[in-house]
Amino acid sequence: MAILIVAEHDNRILKAATLNTVAAARQLGGELIVLVAGQGCRAAGRHQHD
Repeated sequence: MAILIVAEHDNRILKAATLNTVAAARQLGGELIVLVAGQGCRAAGRHQHD
């Protein structure tokens, strides 16, 4: 099962709500897709959190 998450960000980093959603989705397993959309949001798209 694929899970799509639409990211909330400030064009630099992903917001805490998005990171929490990613953590919860990881527990479900399957493919995880995070959509980072917007003008000038390249840095947010590269944001990594472990």
